[in-house]
Amino acid sequence: MKAIFGRSRVERKLDYVNYLGDGDSKAFAAVRDAAPYPVNKLECCGHVQKRMGKRLMDKVSQLKSTSFKHAGKSVKGIGGAGKLTQKAIKRIQGHYGGAIRAHPGDLDGMKKAVWAIWHHRGDRHQDCGEWCPAKQGKPVKNCLPEYVLTAIKPVFEALSSDELLNKCLHGGSQNTNESFHNLIWERCPKTTFVGRRRLELATYEAAIVYNGGETARLKVVHALGFKPGDHAYQGATVLDRKRMKGSFAAGDLVHIERRHQRALGAEPDDSHYSAGAF
Repeated sequence: MKAIFGRSRVERKLDYVNYLGDGDSKAFAAVRDAAPYPVNKLECCGHVQKRMGKRLMDKVSQLKSTSFKHAGKSVKGIGGAGKLTQKAIKRIQGHYGGAIRAHPGDLDGMKKAVWAIWHHRGDRHQDCGEWCPAKQGKPVKNCLPEYVLTAIKPVFEALSSDELLNKCLHGGSQNTNESFHNLIWERCPKTTFVGRRRLELATYEAAIVYNGGETARLKVVHALGFKPGDHAYQGATVLDRKRMKGSFAAGDLVHIERRHQRALGAEPDDSHYSAGAF
């Protein structure tokens, strides 16, 4: 990445205006120092969305032994039944991502939509969107006690700052990059150490498949002097069709809603990669 920015003027006769990253400040610092011109840092909206869930989970852990006064009683922590559950955190995270993506180029609207989520959990719905049951005349369940709202307010303040939201006004994400990376890891798992040569070969093959599909691999085989058989072409075509079908389904609104509902009830995995933890 440093080389790409560093040579852009000499080899490409252009300047890269923006850098879309996932929160790794070291990577951006390296690019900023290598580029002979100013570069704007943009945030991946998908990774920023995950920060909400990560920080709320951290807040629950931090305050699990803290006592609060509620309805004349002493209660401990802000997590659990009647308070901030994992399902509630998933919903807040999803609504936060929706607030960002629904207001590209509109900082005030984005900020208002983010705070509408916090007010919604306090049973105040004047700024809620169509996702709110109150807007449809339905009863609103699972509102949070006031002491829980007060405890998580700093999280909303941090994740609704002008500095952060200004970097999300583009409304984009790194999903394209993530898809390409997944092709690399399929050929060269990142959980296993490999040599540079194998990693390079995995990257080259991933680039071929990403841009041209499985059938593009057969063109390479042909260029090497081999003649792929009919079964090879048939198999590659089936894989490409399957991939395209999956891509269309992933973008279908019905499938998106089903995935969203499954995610709300899913338990968080114990992954070594903690996206949004920065």
